[in-house]
Amino acid sequence: CGGTLKGKNGTIESPGFPYGYPNGANCTWVIVAEEGNRIQIVFQSFAVEEEYDFLSLYDGHPHPANFRTRQV
Repeated sequence: CGGTLKGKNGTIESPGFPYGYPNGANCTWVIVAEEGNRIQIVFQSFAVEEEYDFLSLYDGHPHPANFRTRQV
């Protein structure tokens, strides 16, 4: 799962949504905005399995200097 989103809006879903997702799923999404634009992320539904799952957001390439969230 994963991919690249371009354009003014889009939807990201885990495999099998709205049902459970497979063990070991590792999804990477890249959201591309034009220079000078901002990206807004809105969660309609969000649940993770404690101790196993997390969400990370980066501004740019996945590098510690670009990290923008705490582990959720």
